[in-house]
Amino acid sequence: MLLYINWDGFSRHWYEMARRHGDGTPNLDRMIAQGAFLSNHVCGLPAITNPMQQTLVSGAWPVDTGNCYIRFDKVERRFVPTGRTNRCENLAEAARRQGLRCASVHGWYFENRGCTEGDAQAPYIQDNLPNFETRAALLLSYLKGEPVPSGSRSIVMQQRPDFLSLYADDIDSVCHNGGRLPYPELRRARTLDEWYANLVYTVQRMDRALAPLLALEDTTVALAADHGGMPYATKAFGISREEAILPRQRALLQAIESAGVAPFVFTSKEQTIPEDASAVLLSIGTQAFFCALKPMPALIPHIQQAVSALPFIRGCLDAGQQQAYGAPAGFCDLYILTKSPFFLTCEGSVGEFVGGSHAAMDSSVLEVFCALCGPGVRPGVYVTRQTDVTDFAPTLCRLMGIQAPANSTGRVLAEILQQGV
Repeated sequence: MLLYINWDGFSRHWYEMARRHGDGTPNLDRMIAQGAFLSNHVCGLPAITNPMQQTLVSGAWPVDTGNCYIRFDKVERRFVPTGRTNRCENLAEAARRQGLRCASVHGWYFENRGCTEGDAQAPYIQDNLPNFETRAALLLSYLKGEPVPSGSRSIVMQQRPDFLSLYADDIDSVCHNGGRLPYPELRRARTLDEWYANLVYTVQRMDRALAPLLALEDTTVALAADHGGMPYATKAFGISREEAILPRQRALLQAIESAGVAPFVFTSKEQTIPEDASAVLLSIGTQAFFCALKPMPALIPHIQQAVSALPFIRGCLDAGQQQAYGAPAGFCDLYILTKSPFFLTCEGSVGEFVGGSHAAMDSSVLEVFCALCGPGVRPGVYVTRQTDVTDFAPTLCRLMGIQAPANSTGRVLAEILQQGV
């Protein structure tokens, strides 16, 4: 059996931080020692859950999956969210097409895409469970042949699946530091020290819950993440909410206007764009989207240069640069990302609490955790050269002895596999 575990938001940096504190991360360390660790594994852009999760399970970038979080439709003149769109075949679909048995526990990217609620042959299993501990326990109950919830009915495992998926968003919830945290003893962080401490606590608690999954017989375990995260804040960095937001919004707009363009600025995605607008600008948290409504190929480089010079901007990517990170053409004309701790818009409570984002280009966002161990994986392999999240799905398929998803563009990481796999 191949068990794919996804820890949403698990930056490699969070692992390095957690392993050095207190009791450390003995089970993650054991995975790495007994298997393969991709120490320079990176995601693409936009580094947001829906796009990168679909990339992981299909081995294809957003340019192929069609999932880029949000895009501007120049014909309809509005921003269109891409939701859970995936135009490509995914791991579960590829496995079933080739005769393998599948099941998914909270792995929503396989819901009705390879696994279905109430289908005892390929079930999608979900309950109102808040964290990795409880979801791992649900998975183990399923493997023991106990009844588990799948839609409106309970099902019992009939045959052990060849491919099993488990998803948990504990780390992502702690990073965002909003109203929903995975453990009742956690409190929303008001300082950076508290924010990092919450991350360490969460990773170490998840590490303990990993132990029984690593003990499953005849099981290859692959643990991966879609993106990492970074903090942003106001009081935690010694500045007020007004100092953090308004001057940067004005500076960004002035930089664009200095190049000769006065964009219509969205304050909500539902606004109607004036007919005479030449461009639009939408800011969401740590990212902004600049979209031209009229041809301005000569102006785009000037806008890009002016925005890139702002001290709080990490990146201002034109269409070609976006595509180099896997984003589709037409996603937007300029994709603008702040550096930590800066942001452009925020929820009302961010003034009191540290905020967390992964719509960014910081290394703690792009460098994600990925380790594999068990049958078929070479032990003690530490890969230092860059690997991409698109390489994950084709590598898992090779371990299962099947072809990669039909639209996969990633490569099989043969260097981590045992001979003959």
